[in-house]
Amino acid sequence: MSVFSRFKKNPEGLRQLVQLWETTPLVRRQKMIDIGLKEDPEYAKLALSFMLTFVDIVQMPDLELAEVLSEAPSQSVGFAIHQSDKKIKDRFLSKVRLPIGLEIREVLENQSPNASLIEAGQLKLIETARKLERTNVIGTKRIPLG
Repeated sequence: MSVFSRFKKNPEGLRQLVQLWETTPLVRRQKMIDIGLKEDPEYAKLALSFMLTFVDIVQMPDLELAEVLSEAPSQSVGFAIHQSDKKIKDRFLSKVRLPIGLEIREVLENQSPNASLIEAGQLKLIETARKLERTNVIGTKRIPLG
């Protein structure tokens, strides 16, 4: 039985696979992707083409980014951008209402998150964006039905 067989049988399977990969920590995710690429390169590449990454979040159009940031927990946003350059931090802060911006700034100035907290913050932004994509609030990397 193939790794992808359960995903291929389900009309929501592609979405489930993409979301599984999106929410899996990077080291484990890469192992899963490598296995998938060996088993069924075409299906794995299709799933990868819809996968959201933190870079996709950073590059979102302003309105979509504002939607994601308004839904994501402030602490997660602060952790996610903690090691980003000033330009990215400033862009994120400019897309939120003042109280949220103050909470994010508090995290940036008073927390020293380790790599796993930064990754967790980035994964939370991806999870939030995917939830908004599913409800048609944003259109970035919309996953089609199987």
